[in-house]
Amino acid sequence: MADVLTLEVATPLGLVLRTEAESVQAPSVNGEFGVYAGHLPLLAALQPGVLRYRLAGKTYVAAVGAGFVEAEPDKVLLLTDQFMQPSAIDVDKAEADLEEADKAITAFGERFEGREYEELSRRQKWARARLQAKAEDR
Repeated sequence: MADVLTLEVATPLGLVLRTEAESVQAPSVNGEFGVYAGHLPLLAALQPGVLRYRLAGKTYVAAVGAGFVEAEPDKVLLLTDQFMQPSAIDVDKAEADLEEADKAITAFGERFEGREYEELSRRQKWARARLQAKAEDR
């Protein structure tokens, strides 16, 4: 088998995923990035989005929230506030959450700043992440 990484995802509730992966792709605040075994050390801020990891030729996905990711040559650790496997995603709930966040953000008009706006934006991204992870699950 090709070189593998240990992938761990932890939330405030504890370790929610520990697996091996040939590659890991995560959503950072500066765009998505990928990691393979032997990668140089990296620390990045996560934004809500889709975590993708590959093992034995199959790609797995999950929705992740905001947080941080630390990559080392043999390990990737995500510390995130939210994590959801596609099997646990309720599409109707995610769509309702997205619609609610979209309406609330529209009410801000042209003022895209402040704590309340940032929280709404995070909720919007989290809803989109769940919908995208569910759609990508094969």
